Formats: sequence, structure tokens, C-alpha cells
Amino acid sequence: MPCWNASGTLRFALASLLAQTYQNWECVVVDDGSTDNPRAIIEEAADSRIRYVRLARRAGRGAARQRALEEVKGDLVTMLDADDWIFPEKLERQVHAILSTGVPLVSTGMSIVTERNEIVGVRAKGPSGSTPAINRPMKRPGAPPVAFSPSMIQRAAVRTVAFDRSLEYSEDVDFLLSILLVHPFAILPDITYAYTEYASASLTKTVATLKCCRRIFRKYRNGYPVSSRFEVAKAWGRSIAYRGVFALGLDRAAIARRSEAPGDDESRAFLGARSIVTRILSERFPCGELPDVG
Repeated sequence: MPCWNASGTLRFALASLLAQTYQNWECVVVDDGSTDNPRAIIEEAADSRIRYVRLARRAGRGAARQRALEEVKGDLVTMLDADDWIFPEKLERQVHAILSTGVPLVSTGMSIVTERNEIVGVRAKGPSGSTPAINRPMKRPGAPPVAFSPSMIQRAAVRTVAFDRSLEYSEDVDFLLSILLVHPFAILPDITYAYTEYASASLTKTVATLKCCRRIFRKYRNGYPVSSRFEVAKAWGRSIAYRGVFALGLDRAAIARRSEAPGDDESRAFLGARSIVTRILSERFPCGELPDVG
């Protein structure tokens, strides 16, 4: 868990970990030079499974994620940003899927939430079915077919992979591509991750993210000369398009188009998960503020 000045959301993220039905986990929180004392919040949790590591100065998300990757001890690795949260059965479902299929990477769907922690969309879920479909490695670099944040990966598959510390954004895309171009993967149909996309969206961030994407795809020019150049051109086009979208005030509508509307079952599952995490929050962090929810 990379963390930078996230005291307003960190308690809820940690509460969602404490609410997990699968209990054999550890969480490495890497404080990326915060000024709002996340260590005090971690001490409130009073759980030895949560370890705190502080970087001397802010080094960026890539550096924070890489430090966490170097610190973890488990056989499986998954991510949780300090401004997001996960559903209570997330870890259990993914551990079971990896152990039953042997696939080194298993991802799930995400719920897209607003600043008030309301679900407005779902994204990146796998096809319905009791058994996850196993996909072959990607044939060429492109947009990853799985979401980074809800993915769980066998540690053996990431031993030769590292986060690019020089990337301000999209270090997750770069990391995923290094794995998905080599290893098979699966996506569960479940929604298990709550992603606060709207709270962090801006034109500056969007343009900077697409610039980083162009850098990532240029890494593949030798091995994939055609597809890498095609992806760079697409990133340029999207950068131009988003400038127009934000200028017209259509940014929230553009974000909404990335996702499907949540179904009734998905909305109920989200509300149930949020209710459980909120209860754990009030029990374990009695001094913390409850989140603003719709």
C-alpha cells in the first residue's frame, strides 16, 4: 500500500483489510514522505500484520510500490491504494482461484466510486461463470486486459519484474505488461475492489498519464516495432481528445464511459461490503471520522 498524505481515506482502506474473510495476510504500508502522520493511523489499527515503512522523502508511486514489493514476505502479492478499499471476500476468492487453477495472475472487477463513496460504475470484470477462464499471455503490448489494482500475483512471477521509478504515472501499466506478455492470467467475474477514480481525475493528471504511456510503449520498439508505434500514436490522439473533453466540461461524462452501469446485484454487493467495512471502521478506529457516504 503506497501512501502519500492520505489520512482522510487510510482508515477506511485499512478497515477493509481488517474485514477480510481470509486472515493470513500482511500489509506493507510505504509512506512516501507524507506530512500528515499516517503512522499514527496505523498504530490505531493495532494489528501486527500491518507494517509501516517510511521513505525519507517523496519518491513517487513507482518507488513506493517497488519498496513494498521488496518488503513483502508472502507467496502472493496484491495491491491496495490508500484512497481505495476492498470487499471482505476479495483475498479469499483470489487465493482460491490461484491455488485451484495454478494461473500466476488473477484479477477481478472494480467498482468505480465517487468522492462520497457511492458506486457509479463497474469495470474490468471477467465473464460470468463458476470457473475463471484462463487467458494466454498477451501477443503484443497494448492496454492491459486486466486492472492493476485488484490483481493478485504469485510472487515467483514478479521476482524478475520491477516498477519503473522514473514514471510519474502509469507505472502500474508498465508493471502489468511485463507480466502479461509472459504469463497466462484469469479474471474473476466478481467485483471486489472500490476505486476512487473521480476524486483524482484532472486534465493535468490525464495528460501526464498519457505521456508516461507513450514512454512505456516506446520500450517495446525493438521487439514489437509496429504495435508499439501504434500504441504511441493512440496515446497522442487520446491526449489531444482529452484536452477538448476537459475544455468542454465533459470530463465526468468521459470517465463514466469507461465503465458499465452497475447492475442491481452489483449495487447490493457494494452496499453490503461498504456496510461491513464501515462497521469494522467504527470498531477499530473509534477516533476516526466515518466516511461521507450517499
